[in-house]
Amino acid sequence: MLEFLRKDLILILAMTAVIVSLSYAIGFVTKSPANNFETQPAFLEHDRAPKAQSATSRIWKEHSFDKMLTLGAAKVTNPEIMRVANSGEVYVLDWADLKIKRFSTAGDLLSVFGSGKGRKEAGAFLNPTDFSITPNGELWVCDPPQGKLTHFQPDGTAQALEMWKGLYRVVVLGDSLVTMAPPSTTGVFEVYNLSGTQLRSFGEFLQNQSQQGTMLDGEITGDESGGFVYGGRHLSVIAAYNAEGVPRFIAHTIDGNALPKVLHVDGRVKVKPNSANGVLSVSTVGDYLYVLSDTRVDNGKGGQVMDVYDKRNGQYVYSLRLPLPCRDAVVHADMVYTLGDEGVTGWRFRQSS
Repeated sequence: MLEFLRKDLILILAMTAVIVSLSYAIGFVTKSPANNFETQPAFLEHDRAPKAQSATSRIWKEHSFDKMLTLGAAKVTNPEIMRVANSGEVYVLDWADLKIKRFSTAGDLLSVFGSGKGRKEAGAFLNPTDFSITPNGELWVCDPPQGKLTHFQPDGTAQALEMWKGLYRVVVLGDSLVTMAPPSTTGVFEVYNLSGTQLRSFGEFLQNQSQQGTMLDGEITGDESGGFVYGGRHLSVIAAYNAEGVPRFIAHTIDGNALPKVLHVDGRVKVKPNSANGVLSVSTVGDYLYVLSDTRVDNGKGGQVMDVYDKRNGQYVYSLRLPLPCRDAVVHADMVYTLGDEGVTGWRFRQSS
């Protein structure tokens, strides 16, 4: 009797092993812990959804580029973030020493902001993620690991504002600061006064977006109208707001990339690796919004694509081919400044006849 029971038990175990193996193969069972999963974000619907572009493919306009400025390894060892002031001076965060370096239009080093790496000293950074320049040369710098927003006077004097959560994008609009932080409510943008008091929160793109984390990562830049423009890196969306949070437009980019999936791993949220990026950087000049796309020309061997939109309504106008691949680009007057593996380069550009 015992021998028959032993044979039955072996048979049951064998059948169970086969069933479990098949379940793994077809996806009913997973080896991942219960708190590891992925979700598919979705845009808000109806009149709150981003507007589609009327154009369905790119319109190319040829431009000539004359190199006017080069900031190579001798001046910035590891450039990470670049901004251009109204004066045309170029500010670069050098990751090699975590200092922000200010250069003239001719490429001469004029001043340095920050005291390098550290936790306690005013002006010392751990992981600065963005900075904004005021018309009179003041700097506001985000440093999420320290929970600080550091304010530099033009002479380099620093004062840190303790912020209640890790802000990672900032732009100064007159007497207020527009910031971005991982959303804990529906709003991704927050407005503070210059003393650090929160005034308002707004900006909603996705359903249940407070659970999407870095899905809403992107860049914000001020424009001449006193408002700001947002470019969603993973959303492939551009949006313009005034300082009160009223949107001028919310539109898809010409790429119209599908939303990537979001991974939830051990309580952390991140975008699925190798997802397409729609927006690398944004800048405004006059009536136009210049968006650096993640698209490369000539089957990935040539320079980067910059798409131009009407700043009033977000509608696509045309595209141009930059001379080099880059991960950041800022248009200022008749110049475009690119940041890539070769450092920072300033180009005078004009449309070819």
